[in-house]
Amino acid sequence: MAGGTLYVVGTPIGNLGDISIRAIDILKGVDIIAAEDTRVSRKLLESVGISKKTISHHLHNEAQSADGILLLLRQGKSVALISDSGTPGISDPGCLLVSRAHQENIKVATIPGASALTAALSISGISAKMVTFHGFLPSKGRARKEILSLSSKMCGLQVFFEAPHRLEGTVRDLERAFGFDRLISVSKELTKLYEFTGRFTLRSLVKAIESGDFEVRGEFVLVLEGRTKGNNDRSSDNLSQFLDVLLSEFPLKKAVQLAVKLTGKHRKEVYRLALTKKSELVEGPEDA
Repeated sequence: MAGGTLYVVGTPIGNLGDISIRAIDILKGVDIIAAEDTRVSRKLLESVGISKKTISHHLHNEAQSADGILLLLRQGKSVALISDSGTPGISDPGCLLVSRAHQENIKVATIPGASALTAALSISGISAKMVTFHGFLPSKGRARKEILSLSSKMCGLQVFFEAPHRLEGTVRDLERAFGFDRLISVSKELTKLYEFTGRFTLRSLVKAIESGDFEVRGEFVLVLEGRTKGNNDRSSDNLSQFLDVLLSEFPLKKAVQLAVKLTGKHRKEVYRLALTKKSELVEGPEDA
């Protein structure tokens, strides 16, 4: 291996058989392996007959660890960077180290491998020329709402990673932001024994989770259909039409509640439009 080179090595996301021959050669040849979790990586290394010194490089020691790895690289050592699964820097530690290596003109080489992102896209069956990858959403708060609001208006596929204990809440938030009829492909446990990919509307996925028909276990990749002229314009038109009918039959609060369920629009948006329409009904035409 070339001295003073940082090798960013993709590793399997589940099935250990997915490791490449080149990745094995690099891991055997480098001086040191920097791993997200040395205990997890040991299983992979042992499966391909590699016994090599590993050091820890994870989210909580990333800055300090990067200092030590860069020192080794300056000394002419070759270092392989791996994460617990997939490609480092893709929702895993690694970006900071790679950025600093570039800043110091240290050679960085990629050893491509598995990625849950590209794997899920390849079997989603939803075509798009553009893809926006959001990784894991913030758990709560304003940032989460703003990301969802923005992504619901974007063209191209919108892709999220999610953990099992947060899946139901995230799907409900997606339904509120994207609308109940937006198409979603859900992949879980990719390349593992219980791998599954299914396509739903957001509303049907919510119902499947509520009824227990969809098992919330494993790590998830959510691929949502992007904004199209049809699905967004139709939703806006339907909101106005639904409110016209509902306000003629129900009190304001009930009409808003039903319109939110029917269109998937945010309650504040529905409420503002309903107030405007209600005011117009009460006041009548301007020339009356």
